[in-house]
Amino acid sequence: MVAISVLVLRYVPPDEVPLPASLQESIDSVSLKYSTILKTTDGETSVDTTHPLLSKKQSVADYPIIIKQESQDYLTDEKRRKVAGWTIMFTCAGIFLLTYSASNIGLPSVLRFTSCGVGGALLLVGLVVLTCIDQDDARHSFGHTGGFICPFVPLLPITCIFINVYLLINLGNDTWARVSVWLVIGVIVYILYGRRHSSLLNAVYVPASHADEIYRSADSLA
Repeated sequence: MVAISVLVLRYVPPDEVPLPASLQESIDSVSLKYSTILKTTDGETSVDTTHPLLSKKQSVADYPIIIKQESQDYLTDEKRRKVAGWTIMFTCAGIFLLTYSASNIGLPSVLRFTSCGVGGALLLVGLVVLTCIDQDDARHSFGHTGGFICPFVPLLPITCIFINVYLLINLGNDTWARVSVWLVIGVIVYILYGRRHSSLLNAVYVPASHADEIYRSADSLA
């Protein structure tokens, strides 16, 4: 799961992250910094976060080239994120198919070798695609700084997924039974206690790119 999370955060990180409600004051201060309320002639209000320092006379309509370029960049980025997300999913499916077929000697030879070939093809294609496409720029501003950095992406995470799936598939039935019991116990504890006492119970979702600044603002206010 950690390796899959690394791929997701590198290629399709979430646009928003949850922060505890105790940081509401810092969230408000940062929000005011990045938001400029513009009153239109008919009394309506609009928030311009693309050009926060523009005055009334310098409306975004005066910059059609900039707006068009930003729209094109947004569509291109959305397409890249979709390709990356589907590629990660098919890569994991290929790893499962390859490891399951290679480990299950009870399968007919034709079915086994065919499954291994299809799984291996999905794995290789996924590795090539993820290597060729750009990683998401938002990975640099996701969450709170100070976390670990994973090298050799996507090779290392995919290798870790392959090894771990192979080990999981080859676990004995008794081991899976014990794991299942503990998983059920964990789910029950989470439902009865964790959800009601979570620090993110009243979480406030903010743009991922502003999370670091909110934490810094909270530290300065403390």
